Amino acid sequence: MKRGFPLAGLLRIRGIQQRAAAAHLSRAAMEEQRTEARDRQLRAALTTSAETPGDIRTLAALAASRVAARSLLTDLDTLRRAQRAEVDAARAGLDDARRAERGIERLADAFHERERARRDAAEQAVLDEIALRPASGTSGAPDAPDRTEGAS
Repeated sequence: MKRGFPLAGLLRIRGIQQRAAAAHLSRAAMEEQRTEARDRQLRAALTTSAETPGDIRTLAALAASRVAARSLLTDLDTLRRAQRAEVDAARAGLDDARRAERGIERLADAFHERERARRDAAEQAVLDEIALRPASGTSGAPDAPDRTEGAS
């Protein structure tokens, strides 16, 4: 009878945890990339200069928009740092989940190797027993009929 790995359920849970950690890392990395793209777009918009303002109102509006953009850049920088920390934490979580799963996988591999060795030993014992059994009256020739019965 084949025995199952006693920690198979734990191994499945570790696999689920690893996939969840990988998904979390993926989401965190995508959010970070979106923030970086927004930052690049805003910086590109700030570097392109419009025409020279014609009057004082246009100049004041341009100055106000630049101040607001700088404030937005500061906020984006803060958000990007927080997202970088989140990505680093997610990566560490994935590494921990992988390490935990690998430990259980090694135990499973060792268990299966012991089970294989046990089955091989049992099979060899059966083969040895068969090889050591004495041949019970079989000489390879057909049995001769008993002549004593019909000799009268």
